[in-house]
Amino acid sequence: MAKRPELVILSGDLRGRRFEVGEGTLRLGRSSSNDIHVPDEELSRNHCLFERIGETGIRVTDLASANGTVVNGEPIGSDPVDLKEGDIIEVGTTIIAVGDPKPDAPVAPAGAVDLGLGTSSVPPAAGSVGTGSGAKGRPPILRILWVVAVLVPITAIVTILLAPVEEPTVPVPVAAETPVVREVVYEKVRADSAGIFRYALTAATDGQLVVKIDDTSNNRHMAPKTKVLSPEGVAELNQILNYKTVMGLDDSYSGFEPDPPALDALTLKVVYSTRVKTVRVVNTQEPEAFAALREKLESFSKSELGVWAIAYSREKLIELAEQAVRLGQSKWEDRDVNHGNLAAAIVSFEEARFYLETVDPKPDCMAEANEGLTKAKAELDKRYTDQRFLADRALNLSQWETARDELKILLEMVPDRKDDRNRDARQKLVSAENNLRKKGGK
Repeated sequence: MAKRPELVILSGDLRGRRFEVGEGTLRLGRSSSNDIHVPDEELSRNHCLFERIGETGIRVTDLASANGTVVNGEPIGSDPVDLKEGDIIEVGTTIIAVGDPKPDAPVAPAGAVDLGLGTSSVPPAAGSVGTGSGAKGRPPILRILWVVAVLVPITAIVTILLAPVEEPTVPVPVAAETPVVREVVYEKVRADSAGIFRYALTAATDGQLVVKIDDTSNNRHMAPKTKVLSPEGVAELNQILNYKTVMGLDDSYSGFEPDPPALDALTLKVVYSTRVKTVRVVNTQEPEAFAALREKLESFSKSELGVWAIAYSREKLIELAEQAVRLGQSKWEDRDVNHGNLAAAIVSFEEARFYLETVDPKPDCMAEANEGLTKAKAELDKRYTDQRFLADRALNLSQWETARDELKILLEMVPDRKDDRNRDARQKLVSAENNLRKKGGK
């Protein structure tokens, strides 16, 4: 059997950790909700996604992160990249290898501090301290003490002579508190004879983040995506919309109306705790400061809401969905081979639906994904009920070893730790194992 592909962390807090890429996907990012949680400030909350390709391959996709994903020194942009053994991925300040790293792979070695207590291989210059007959042959530590004995009195004298005359201190006024973001409205509109693309974002730091996308040229309309902002999300939004940066922008940047007529407009309105700032860029190249801010704001919304798929073409989204449907169908057919295959099938069918959310009209594989998802969920519910009966019976009869084995099967069937069924099985497994230990069982 081929060895399952692994990711090996070469730097950072997780250095040395290995993550096996099994069926489904592994998401990496700064948020603790990720499969690979890396506390790296250079990472986005949801930075990139790894998925299994065939028996030994891995594919990486950047989730519209702020700082991007780099493979073998090249940024990958928004397109998925197939990886091979020995490839090096850089995300933020974290370095990851596919499989066992090559000898020359970049790592972050622990630094060594030289205190100068060892002998030097460089001969001393003529006339330097330690070349006379008295110093020759002295141990290094004695030479250091000799130099210190000479320098300390000289340093004390110089310090006394150069010490400034103490003057009364003047209290420094405390700077006014930096205004914080209360509300954000951002809109991007591009219109020409082929159609209209509109991206609209609103966010209230005491409420929800909402994004709506319409693309009439490709007949793609995404229903509003919403999410309640966490305290970490609010802090990141305030960092992006830095008060001084936003206030340093002009209110308006305008160009000439093109021929044939077209509209390329960007509007940003930020309501701070002390004032409101609106910036509008119409039919002209946006200033660098505005472009950097806009890109971070768009990446933030994509990461928070998981709408990065909008960056793909219709053809690419359909291709990804078809691949997910085929994987789901394969797992469904092998549902009796492995207890976890039904859950894996559900994940694949849901992934296919996610890819097709903004695609209209829907391709044939959407119906296949819906049908497969319904069947897989119903079958998993049935098998879970039967398996839980076996586990509960063993618990009630104090058959702790049997209960432990039945509960482990339940966890294989429902591997998602956020699922209440998984949480229930884990709690019962702890109880069964505690009772086994009391009996002296293994």
